Amino acid sequence: MFYQYPEREVVTVKDWIIASFQILIQRDGDLLRPESIPTIYKIEGQKDLNRELHETTINHRLAVHLEYLIEKFGITGYHVDIEYNRFINNRKRVQSLQTGKFIEVRPDIIVHKRTRLNEATPHFLVVEAKKYELNDKDRNHIKDIMKDDNYRYKYGLLVSYYEEPTAIQSKLLTLRDLRFVENDIIVPK
Repeated sequence: MFYQYPEREVVTVKDWIIASFQILIQRDGDLLRPESIPTIYKIEGQKDLNRELHETTINHRLAVHLEYLIEKFGITGYHVDIEYNRFINNRKRVQSLQTGKFIEVRPDIIVHKRTRLNEATPHFLVVEAKKYELNDKDRNHIKDIMKDDNYRYKYGLLVSYYEEPTAIQSKLLTLRDLRFVENDIIVPK
């Protein structure tokens, strides 16, 4: 169940994530500004257009950029999916590390091999991304999924798009010697 994390691979994964964030900022930067936009296209009695987009909109664009760059960074054989809630034919369930109970999960973005589960690393990256501050529930879901015997994701990523107005903040998680290690990845907008 325990993965090795060669330093070169960790650097490659970080670089892939940073490059994906940079493309998101460059091509989809308008999605990363939550403030209202003054406009003449206004319904009487309504406030200016609200940029409070649903996080799935932003997550989709991040997933597109992760997928576009994945093989360029030498990470091959994986699919990038959003809101993927299945384990073969079953709902995705994990045992909570906090309560011991089984819970249904639907990660925001996953990088995985959809049906080739008998390979050494069928599940590569699981992502929870929020517009604002990540909470303990998000962090715990990532840890539950990474440690669950059915999934064993090698890497976890926690992302906050808006918490800091000038940067996308994220943490890359690895599981080393039964302990989770978090590495900050901050990309200026």
